[in-house]
Amino acid sequence: MASINDNHDASRDQYVSHKLYLEKRAGNRYYNLGYMMYKEIVSGNTEATKENLREAIINLDIALLFNQNDVDASARKKYLCAEWGPTGTKSNFTLLDLLDWNKEAKKLFRHCKC
Repeated sequence: MASINDNHDASRDQYVSHKLYLEKRAGNRYYNLGYMMYKEIVSGNTEATKENLREAIINLDIALLFNQNDVDASARKKYLCAEWGPTGTKSNFTLLDLLDWNKEAKKLFRHCKC
């Protein structure tokens, strides 16, 4: 006979529904894509072209749309903007580019949200 006093596994409380699980998984996927490009740019393995920066920032923006409290995605995006953004030391993109990329991230987010 099964006991009703089984130990409760706290990790099961992470997801209230399957939909929330899928959203968290999708957000993590976009963070990982953004982080991989971020890592390549920062390490110098990939050139910090406007297109590479665009890819990293859009993916990090989508991760932030899934989870606005994602401190890692926020910190990496801020670093890219501080280094290569409009006011950065190696200015590779403008504020208008950043706004366009944000719009594109929101559009992609709407299409991938469950």
